[in-house]
Amino acid sequence: MVELYHFWSSVCSVRVRMALEEKNISWTSRYIDLFKFDQLRPEYLEISPEGVVPVLVHNGHAIHESEIINEYIDAAFPGPRLVPQDPLQAARMREFVKTCNDGFDAIVKLTMVKYILPKLRKRWGDDVLREQAARRPSKYLRDMHSRAVRGEISEAELSESRADIEHLLDRLEATLDPGPWIVDQFSLADISLAPFMFRLAALGQDQFWSSSRRPRVNAWYAAISARPSFNVAVSWPDESGGGYEEVGLTTQSLKT
Repeated sequence: MVELYHFWSSVCSVRVRMALEEKNISWTSRYIDLFKFDQLRPEYLEISPEGVVPVLVHNGHAIHESEIINEYIDAAFPGPRLVPQDPLQAARMREFVKTCNDGFDAIVKLTMVKYILPKLRKRWGDDVLREQAARRPSKYLRDMHSRAVRGEISEAELSESRADIEHLLDRLEATLDPGPWIVDQFSLADISLAPFMFRLAALGQDQFWSSSRRPRVNAWYAAISARPSFNVAVSWPDESGGGYEEVGLTTQSLKT
């Protein structure tokens, strides 16, 4: 049995949904509504101590962190290989996944200020948002959430984030020579980066990879956007009427 605790627009949830689709794995949705702060409920914190999504549960065993989950999916299930067999290409793949994760801070800042906070403020007042921010187990997310609510993430800091994204995409442009994928086959490196690019496009930042500025990145994103797995992963509906309690899974079903 494969279950995924996830949220519709979570970048890291998109990563895992895409890998599951590439491997053609049937799975059950355990929906965690981040805009209702489901991730901070005690029942979920027993499954995800950091209070984040996604978490994959396979036959009662919980696996955390999207890049680790995706390597597990590739190793544990049949289907097209998403990690190259060649050790050097596998190392190059993991290097680029790390590059994506190192650049995550820049995406998080833009997302928190330009996307998440406006949506949260439609539901909650700042007093509630400050209270929920203080409850986050992850110091990184606690600080980011708190600073955003207090208006402490300046335009200058966001400009620095955009510069970091430019650097990441410069590296991608160079890596994609000759292409079409980041390593010599479609891999978890492509899956790791694709949701970041989708989020940037949703924020109106797709000028970063126009055909005139970064033609190889432009072609890569067009190719990955055409994959059925990408379209399923990014189009997952908002299941805010549901939640993990409705489907009846409890932490008692988890195995150590």
